[in-house]
This record gives sequence, C-alpha cells and structure tokens, in this order.
Amino acid sequence: MKCHICEAETDFHCEICKEPVCEDCCVVPTYKNQIDYVVCEVCQDVREVNFWKDREEDFKQEETERIKKEARKKARHENYWKPENVKKRHEAKEERIRLQAEQKKKQMEKTINIVKSMFRGMF
Repeated sequence: MKCHICEAETDFHCEICKEPVCEDCCVVPTYKNQIDYVVCEVCQDVREVNFWKDREEDFKQEETERIKKEARKKARHENYWKPENVKKRHEAKEERIRLQAEQKKKQMEKTINIVKSMFRGMF
C-alpha cells in the first residue's frame, strides 16, 4: 500500500478516513495532542479546524453574556444611586434604628419591673 499523501510504502491506516498513511505523514502524539491511534495530518487539520470553529462560537456566546451582564450591572448601579432610592434607604435605616431603640426601652422597663418585684417586701 502507498500513503495517500506522499505515496511512500506503508502498513498503517488512518482511523478517521481509513486511507493508508506512512509514519512521516502521521500526527505525532504529544502532551497537547494525546491520541493513541493513527491519524493522518489531513484528518487532524480538519479536526482542529472543527474544534476552533466550535470554540469560536463559545467565545462569541461568552462575549454576548458578558455584555448583557455589564448592561444589567450598569442599570442596577444607576438605579441604586437615584436620589429617591437613596432617600428610601435612609428612611428605612432610620426606622430600623427607631424600632431597635423602642425594643431596648421596652426590654429595660421589663427588667426594672422584675428587679422592683424582687425587692418589693424587703424595705
């Protein structure tokens, strides 16, 4: 059999296209390209092109998601600092502080009543 790329004699067949291929025209396995079967350079190039096309689509999708997130973030930021929203937050904080003060006052009154009842008949 002759290699379909360089016409050299060979005993190997490409696993993808099933054509005969010599050792010089085979893809050499590396740490980036971890294949344990015979693949010709033409088929490997096609695989890489398909991989990068898919990866490019992923990059585009990630970019559109990033743009959408930035737009939402900008809208939230602008809404957060609107004067009416700032005023609402300050009023809510003041109300929480007022309620906490009332609660502490009631708790103090209960504590005083308990202490008074403890010493009621002693003097």
